[in-house]
Amino acid sequence: MRKLFTDFPIEGEFYLSPEDSRHVVRVLRHVTGDVLTVSDGTGIAYTCLIADTAGERALMRPLKKIVPEDETERHELILAAALLKNDRFDWLVQKATELGVDRVVPIQMKHCVVKLDEKRRKERCARWQKIALEAAKQCGRTRVPSVDEVRTLKELIQEYDRYFFFIPYEGEEKAARIAVERAAGEDTVICIGPEGGYAPEEIEELTSSCEQYAVVSLGKRIMRAETAALAACSVIMYERGFV
Repeated sequence: MRKLFTDFPIEGEFYLSPEDSRHVVRVLRHVTGDVLTVSDGTGIAYTCLIADTAGERALMRPLKKIVPEDETERHELILAAALLKNDRFDWLVQKATELGVDRVVPIQMKHCVVKLDEKRRKERCARWQKIALEAAKQCGRTRVPSVDEVRTLKELIQEYDRYFFFIPYEGEEKAARIAVERAAGEDTVICIGPEGGYAPEEIEELTSSCEQYAVVSLGKRIMRAETAALAACSVIMYERGFV
């Protein structure tokens, strides 16, 4: 069964969203008296009794608080990726959620094909947050990754200056292995360039402004930006035991 979420703290009786109510009542055929697990999206879940299903709205009554062991005391993993054209960033958000990242930060870079004005940025971010929620439901995560507003590279570095930056770059030959081991044990930002690659000044900005970083190679093959992002997420999550 897919995960159920609220977008508010669970403090007393509450209704599931119309979409989740329909799924629980019509598709899964749950009835009053059944017990389900519902999360508030922050990593805290509750076993809840279905108190009523009148009008196909599921009224839930919290019974017991659950703090999952697999998402406590873990180092944060952030995917900061350049904007991609078409629906490729949608796909990236979905797969990064499945792999276990904690946050996605869209970055506007020099060689990005996509250029978004303020209105379109807000619309896209709302869409990506919804995609992250649906992916979390599908894969059974208790915590829904946050999707930040679109940032510049400078804003990213300033906001996450205490993090270790893991930077795959096609112009680097140093293998990623040692940096992966470090990223497994620290709060880490994976920084991924756009389809056209990093501009030289962007690499200069990262290496001169980040206090902790590693510029690394993901091998001899030239990968699409979204492939590089998921490869980096995968090797770091593997080293962390996928927790």
